[in-house]
Amino acid sequence: MTKNLRTLDIAMKLFMKFGVKSVTMDDISKEAGVSKKTIYAMVTNKAQLIDFVVERYMLSERNDINKIVADSKNALEEMIKITEHVIYFLRNIKPSLTYDLKKYYKTSWDKVEKTHFTFIRDTINANIKRGKKEKIYREVLKEEIIAQMYLQLSNSMVNDDLFPIKSFTKVELFENFVDYHMHGILTENGLKKYKEYKSNDE
Repeated sequence: MTKNLRTLDIAMKLFMKFGVKSVTMDDISKEAGVSKKTIYAMVTNKAQLIDFVVERYMLSERNDINKIVADSKNALEEMIKITEHVIYFLRNIKPSLTYDLKKYYKTSWDKVEKTHFTFIRDTINANIKRGKKEKIYREVLKEEIIAQMYLQLSNSMVNDDLFPIKSFTKVELFENFVDYHMHGILTENGLKKYKEYKSNDE
């Protein structure tokens, strides 16, 4: 079992660095130091391996974000830390990764849309509620609407017809999106705290 998880982690590392389409089972076998026979005892084909990797990534991501939520002092800090977490991820992946998944491994991408995107929407929903209670976010906001808007805008960033990879980096897109989001939900007091953070960060 440990060997299987290590193989999945190595496959994930290769997919993030080179994209899912260009990485072969031979590449994974060589990097993991196991035979292809060992890998095929775990999965029937590359598509199933990708599916397992996606599920493992989503579980890891949920755990990381839940820890951020639990450790954050307030809703603003929570959003800032989640943003930093996502940007770190975006800086360490092949820009075409999501495109490859959507085009060549739709079953796995559908899981991301159904499971992970739902988790993100629920996280933002809870964050808006928290921020309203803490008087950091504007009281008039409907958290269900904002969470759904956040999700749809996030999803649009992986649409290469709208935002071609050659024109916009994923990090640039996400940084602009989050700044846009925060300016729309913060109270005057919250906006002051957000500007102080950005000033210190620079």
